[in-house]
Amino acid sequence: MKRSPAAAAALLLCASLAACSTATKKTFGLEANPPDAFDVGTQAPLSLPPELGVMQPPNPGQPRPQQVDAAQAGADTLDPDNALAPAPGNTTPGEQALLSEAGPAPPPGIRATVNQNALVASRPPGFVAKLMDTAPSPAPTVDAAAEQKRLQEDEALGQPATAGSTPQDSNKQPGFFSRILGIF
Repeated sequence: MKRSPAAAAALLLCASLAACSTATKKTFGLEANPPDAFDVGTQAPLSLPPELGVMQPPNPGQPRPQQVDAAQAGADTLDPDNALAPAPGNTTPGEQALLSEAGPAPPPGIRATVNQNALVASRPPGFVAKLMDTAPSPAPTVDAAAEQKRLQEDEALGQPATAGSTPQDSNKQPGFFSRILGIF
């Protein structure tokens, strides 16, 4: 059976195109294959503890107790909730003193409230909402001068800084008709 040069050229073309795929490049080592950043971790330093005779002998096959899990370290880096979670175990007296001086814990959902207020404040109202003065009003901000005065008065009276209400400024601006007519 005679093979035509066109069939041979087509076969050579198909083989050369197949060699351009990523799987073929990986097979022949033509494509870089860097290590996974979450699988690369640092080992604990090797040191000889002073109480070597007191330590229990190692268990072959068991993970090292001071070794950090690379997957957990990656998750901690990407998810702040994991990183900010309290460490298992007892807190030291120094940590307890620091936490008691820091004050009460913030209310649950404070981050969502702050994000929502920032979203409302940063979103520009539409044209009709500006005219009719129906745009959602941004959250009020703290009046810094009045707050400083209140804190100084509380300190002089020996009251905690959390006593009393925080003075706030309204950020609502009147709409077009409100400014022109003054009746809305």
